[in-house]
Amino acid sequence: MMARDPAQDSSKHRKDDTRLWLSVLDVYNFVYPEVNRQLKEQTGISVSKFDVLAQLARYPDGLSMGELSARLKVSNGNVSGLVNRLRKDELVDKSMSADDRRSFVAVLTPAGRQRFEEAAAVHADVLAKCFLHLDAKNLAETTAMLKSIIKKPGGKAPTDND
Repeated sequence: MMARDPAQDSSKHRKDDTRLWLSVLDVYNFVYPEVNRQLKEQTGISVSKFDVLAQLARYPDGLSMGELSARLKVSNGNVSGLVNRLRKDELVDKSMSADDRRSFVAVLTPAGRQRFEEAAAVHADVLAKCFLHLDAKNLAETTAMLKSIIKKPGGKAPTDND
């Protein structure tokens, strides 16, 4: 598939680009609030807290706050606030890194692992219901197409210099 030259795009291509973007937002606005609502109702945690628990569940030895921030694609301040709230809920523990005394490592507590497992089941159930009308082939094709959008060399969004 040949990449388009945006400078040569017709008005129709630009409208199609906008339609795709608005469709992505529509899907997000359809799925995210429902996942967040169900997680809060059934497990008492938000999607943001779930995302932290999900990352920490993948790394039983924990993650530094910087690594966690990078994996979640949010600021260090956001991660610190989330981790502190999860600590208050006794779902996450935070300690000074043995390797770098300037860094802290977050790790799931046993209660955090249990809550994550409960929340992961809710998360999976809500997604399954949201995408129930799509068969395996449609899911795979849609996922591949969406991933192709961000698979640029260097993994960055295009700029005027590209």
